[in-house]
Amino acid sequence: MSVRAYKAFDKTMQCRGFQFEVGQTYEHDGKVVACESGFHACENPFDVWSYYPLDSRYAVVDLSGEVSRHGSDSKIAAARITISAEISLPQIISDGISHLIGLCENAFALKPDAAASGYRSQLAASGDGSQLAASGNDSQLAASGYRSQLAASGYGSKLAASGNDSVCMAGCGAAVRAGEGGAIAITYHDGTRYRIAVAYVGEGGIEPHVDYRVTDSGEFIKALG
Repeated sequence: MSVRAYKAFDKTMQCRGFQFEVGQTYEHDGKVVACESGFHACENPFDVWSYYPLDSRYAVVDLSGEVSRHGSDSKIAAARITISAEISLPQIISDGISHLIGLCENAFALKPDAAASGYRSQLAASGDGSQLAASGNDSQLAASGYRSQLAASGYGSKLAASGNDSVCMAGCGAAVRAGEGGAIAITYHDGTRYRIAVAYVGEGGIEPHVDYRVTDSGEFIKALG
């Protein structure tokens, strides 16, 4: 039995010095222990950002053989891994939203992992490592815990993560803020195609706890009003 999961790599398709290639299967010789040995990946696409930055390369993988699960998130170690297909950042965002909605399709607020699909949905979480997703337009998501992960695909959404090291992903027209050490990504259309702008709090003038939008040229500007 195999487990479908997601894995991130550096720009050369390496992870911790091991070279991977799409379409190949790799076997681990020895004991399998999550966070220690074996090949690692995450069932929740958003969890990969706990280990790799947003500008990584990503792949859908299949894990099989002996497995060991990590108690704090969806990370799994396995004896065998197949790199099934490389995917883009927009795809891992889309898959992450679908994953959260699938976990709690009818949840609307105040849960560690929550998702909503209706327009103008409002979700909030206070625990560390909270994960929230909304697909409807004008959704509002807020998390106060450290390392929170927020994603909204609807137009005009508002995302705010006040805890440190949080990640916020949003669709066109969104206003997004993150705390110290956080990262934000917003899609935009440059007149030809959709693109994704990525910014890191503390770099390039991006300030913590300040709302930002993206222009049609992919520039982050402070969101007024």
